[in-house]
Amino acid sequence: MNSLKSIALNISIPFFISAVLGSMLFYEDKIPKIIFSIVPYLFYAISALILWVSWHFNRNRFIFIILPLLLIYFGFVYLGGKRATDLFLYASMLYPLHLLLFLSLKERGLFSIWGILKIAFFVVEIAVILYLVIYPNADFIALLKMKLFVISFYPLEDISIIIAILVIFIMVALVLFNRYLLYNSSFLVIAVTFYMGFYFIKTSYAKELSLLAIGVIIFILLIRESYRLAFYDELTSLPGRRALVEDMAKLGMKYSLAMIDIDHFKKFNDTYGHDTGDEVLKMVASKLAEVGGGGKAYRYGGEEFVLLFPSREVDE
Repeated sequence: MNSLKSIALNISIPFFISAVLGSMLFYEDKIPKIIFSIVPYLFYAISALILWVSWHFNRNRFIFIILPLLLIYFGFVYLGGKRATDLFLYASMLYPLHLLLFLSLKERGLFSIWGILKIAFFVVEIAVILYLVIYPNADFIALLKMKLFVISFYPLEDISIIIAILVIFIMVALVLFNRYLLYNSSFLVIAVTFYMGFYFIKTSYAKELSLLAIGVIIFILLIRESYRLAFYDELTSLPGRRALVEDMAKLGMKYSLAMIDIDHFKKFNDTYGHDTGDEVLKMVASKLAEVGGGGKAYRYGGEEFVLLFPSREVDE
């Protein structure tokens, strides 16, 4: 289970972004109208930036996360009337499930067989929604709008609320128990922000601010993920050799360093397999990460680790 401190640190940044932009709705009369008028253009700009950075750094899941939001917003702006209302209905039910699906899928490249399957799924998904919006079926829409709760969650339908509870419950569980806390915490806030934007959709600028908040959260997640890939070891989640070099450049004259090697690890790996060996590395890393005395653990490479103690003598 992830520690409460780690959860709080990882969830605080996306939550702060969502809260700051959401709070603008309460001060609409005090904020110049020009600020609100440029929010859609800021959303377009941050979306374009996300698409470019995602492509450049092979973080393709974000392409499939931001593109539907752009299409949904275009639909709200250009469809209008009954079609926009139907789009709202389908988007409120399907996008959170779409978000959960792409959170669970691994990065396997955009033009691999897995990437092509993702593209095909996305195209079919959009085509089906477009068909349902252009050629509405009254009986099907009535089924989706069926009343399940005594209280009203208007403008969200009851089925949307059930899906919201399911998706958020799963994401909370992932935040608590899954090791990819950076992703899970951000996607949880994205899901909540999406629902809040849709719930207050009749409030001026609510959908624009919620979409902008989601865009900013995704972009910052991309930057944090790029930093993690550069400076942290994927297997053990410890800082890697590059992080060690960076931190050693900041040291003064006084420091201590311990090189740690797992004895007979190659023999253990050959006997029990690499998967078991990986579990041993993760277990050792988790113990070293708990070092006290101001020390910091790094994975140097293979079965080698480093403990660095800034401003400490060996006998300290």
